[in-house]
Amino acid sequence: MSRAALATWAKPAPAPLPFPTDRTYTGDIDWIAIERAITHDHPRVQLTRDEQLTATLLLIRAGWTEKDTAEAVGVDKRQIARWKYENGLGAARTCTLDDCGDQIKARGLCYRHYRQHERKRKAAARPTKGARRREPAACGTRPGYKRHHREGTPVCEPCQTANANYGTDRYHATKEAA
Repeated sequence: MSRAALATWAKPAPAPLPFPTDRTYTGDIDWIAIERAITHDHPRVQLTRDEQLTATLLLIRAGWTEKDTAEAVGVDKRQIARWKYENGLGAARTCTLDDCGDQIKARGLCYRHYRQHERKRKAAARPTKGARRREPAACGTRPGYKRHHREGTPVCEPCQTANANYGTDRYHATKEAA
């Protein structure tokens, strides 16, 4: 297979753009600035938000790709997709839950539903407090003494001794510190 055969693909020429010829301004839109931005005229033209939106709609309707449009207008590709969706030109998909009409963020969900999904997923992965069972405190220790009180059972002799020793040790520790 020759290299020449592969290199003969021609890019389709974009449709001509419908610029107004009788005026240079329409409201807040400078048509000359839009034309210079699209033709990559130097110095680079800074378009206002309204001009960026107008240029985007013109270029998308003329058959430009989102990537080429984003480079010409000077905005992100995601913004181009948002504007296409908001103006009924397709591309951006909508959320799949609850007849929500918002644009998707990830996993087929809009930003609000995606955040709810992530919270539920993280909560399910997190162990709950009751999931980990501890061994009951052994008798003959202060925690064992406290367990007797918590459960309402009579305190055994080893636990009484452990609690008394704890109290004595605390008393002497405070005396030494003072």
